Order: sequence, then structure tokens, then C-alpha cells
Amino acid sequence: MLVSRELKKLEEELPGLTINRVDIVTHPGRAWKEGIRMIPTLRAGKQTLSGLFLSPGQIRSFVAKASKKEFR
Repeated sequence: MLVSRELKKLEEELPGLTINRVDIVTHPGRAWKEGIRMIPTLRAGKQTLSGLFLSPGQIRSFVAKASKKEFR
């Protein structure tokens, strides 16, 4: 839930940001094929961030590195 809320905030702040969500319950094969082994997992290209608890700072840092932008 925390990750989802933070990603929604980032979508509002960055209109050009594209987020693709994969529901592992309805698409387990796709999730596995995409390398998702833990919930939540964020992927950008070949970079992956996953963990049982991801802080807003970790999420923003990951998105910033992936998009090469800085956030507040």
C-alpha cells in the first residue's frame, strides 16, 4: 500500500512518468517472466528494487536514478 501511494504521488508530480503495474495474482506468468520474485518490486530497465518495506525515500531515489531526475 505504501509503495502504491508513493507511486501515485510521483505520477501526479511527473506527468511524463509511466508506471506499468503487474498484478501477480491475475498474471503470475508475466510477473515471473519479468523477474518479479517479491512483493513489492519496482523495475526500470534492468534495475530492480524490492523489499518487504520500501520507504518513500527509497522509492523516490530509485525512480530518480531510473529517470535521471531529482525530486523533493
